[in-house]
Amino acid sequence: MTLGQKLKKARLDRGLTQAQVVGDRITRNMLSQLENDLASPSVGTLEYLASVLGVQAAWLLADEKEEEAAGRTERLRACYRGGDWAGCLELAQELQPDDEQALLLALAAAQCALHALEAERFAAAQQLARQALSWNEASLYGHAQVRLEMLRVLARCAEQTGGDAEAAFAAYRAAYTELQPAVPYHLCMARYQLIQEHLPAAEHEIWSIADLPESSRAEYLILRGRLACKKEQYETAAEYLRQADALGPLPKLLERELCQSMELASRELQDYKTAYEYDTSGRTTKVTS
Repeated sequence: MTLGQKLKKARLDRGLTQAQVVGDRITRNMLSQLENDLASPSVGTLEYLASVLGVQAAWLLADEKEEEAAGRTERLRACYRGGDWAGCLELAQELQPDDEQALLLALAAAQCALHALEAERFAAAQQLARQALSWNEASLYGHAQVRLEMLRVLARCAEQTGGDAEAAFAAYRAAYTELQPAVPYHLCMARYQLIQEHLPAAEHEIWSIADLPESSRAEYLILRGRLACKKEQYETAAEYLRQADALGPLPKLLERELCQSMELASRELQDYKTAYEYDTSGRTTKVTS
């Protein structure tokens, strides 16, 4: 529809006369010209009319292609909300997916892949998983969990079909190690248990970490060092802390923690020079544990 057609339709849908719409803002003649596409409104007039008619100014300005695209997105959303995963994939044929559409398609394809795997339709599961990965990667809103789940599907399919299972499981393991949602939890809980002086519980949290991402290694070593200090194993503590320090510049919060623990361990080992360096290095401000 043209701008004029939209204005007239919105007015009639609400049972308003032209006189009721124009008020004191514009003339009735101007509204008639606008509804017949004989004139173009100013930004202020457009916003006024949109407000009176209860519509979005963006809708009034959208061209037919934009409206069609918005309609396809809404149909895709409706299918997804209704759990019609296959319906979502059918709509994909009409789309050149934008970021939102690509994510919805990735999520729908992932569900279809999981169902195909459960039904032992391995070829279909592989195809759907690869398509889900492609859409997920193409979207600005791509979800790490979708990637992990689809790599798991591909690994299971390779295991069953005699494909390159070793490579498939290696990819799945690498994605899991990279994601590792449990690692920040265990590190956080280990720190809490240390503060509470619950050393066995802190040790349990640390040992619960099966695969350690490189990005968490410094924090992990610092906590191992803190735990060793609490257990009065100062040589072990100093070694862990030196390894953490060697990893390079640390965030201020971790650097403070490292320096405090290293000062304590060095002092207990009667290495007063090192204790002094970590106390007065200027890299951090000493705080009490």
